[in-house]
Amino acid sequence: MKSIQKIITYCLCLLVFVLSLAGCNNESAANIILDQATSVLNVTNGAAESSVNDQERDDYPNEAKGTVHVYALNIGQGDAFLVKVGNEYSLIDTGDVAHRPNIVAQLQQLGVKKFKNIIITHGHEDHIGGFLAIAKNFEIENVYDNGIITKTTVENSYRRIIEKNHIRHHSLHKGDVVDFGSNSTFIVYAPWEDVIKDSKGKPDLNNNSIVGKFKFGKFSMLFTGDAEKIEEARLVKEQNSKLFARVLKVAHHGSDHSSPTKFIRSVRPEIGVISVGLHNSYNHPGDKTLARLQKKKASIYRTDTMGIVHISTDGKAWQVETER
Repeated sequence: MKSIQKIITYCLCLLVFVLSLAGCNNESAANIILDQATSVLNVTNGAAESSVNDQERDDYPNEAKGTVHVYALNIGQGDAFLVKVGNEYSLIDTGDVAHRPNIVAQLQQLGVKKFKNIIITHGHEDHIGGFLAIAKNFEIENVYDNGIITKTTVENSYRRIIEKNHIRHHSLHKGDVVDFGSNSTFIVYAPWEDVIKDSKGKPDLNNNSIVGKFKFGKFSMLFTGDAEKIEEARLVKEQNSKLFARVLKVAHHGSDHSSPTKFIRSVRPEIGVISVGLHNSYNHPGDKTLARLQKKKASIYRTDTMGIVHISTDGKAWQVETER
């Protein structure tokens, strides 16, 4: 684009010079030509900026400021991912009811005193169950969920504590963006306003999981909750290569009902992180899912055998450490 602008400028300036040799000494005529040159260049610049702005901003890295730490907490069969951006903390899912003391202890050990955001990807107990204990021990600014009300005992407690503590509460859907601080964002790809139903016509909690990409500079991590093949297929259809992320939080604890080949191919992760309980009754992670990830050359980190998985990045390079 810059070379085209230079050519236009050169040609118009040459035209002014030729006209002056031909006896066109009228200063206003020369000014008109130069004004037209400026106008042409402004239009060209405007078109270039528009073409960039009209593209999906997710394709462009944020300007990284400081350091980010992502922790896959070791809380057994469930999900709890702590994201530290500068001195601000966000949590994606809160683990199960049975692991409340464990998650509080881990968060305190990591220095957490206050949460900027807590995102509950969906209402199953192994994702929402630890919220009550967290709310009793830490200050919370914002809570986000998918807006589906299940009226379970655990979810009723969750909603009561939000109201009692006057916590700001929001529902997330495709297109929403959550600020994680220091120019880092969480871009929401799912769920959609039209709720995915199960065979009985009720909301399918797994397939209405909040799916979103955390971005910090050139680092990106796709969080998937318990999304299964129905939700993942729709994501591939709508987003395809825009799902690309350096790190994939493997959906549904590595279940074989999630992470089909087309989805992994769209994400193209270098790392797959699986939050899962040791010797769980669901046989998670599934052998087929592990094989699909390995076939795509993704390194696999799992909390059941490695403990806490810690990813640190300055937005350019990143490294992974494990508890054991």
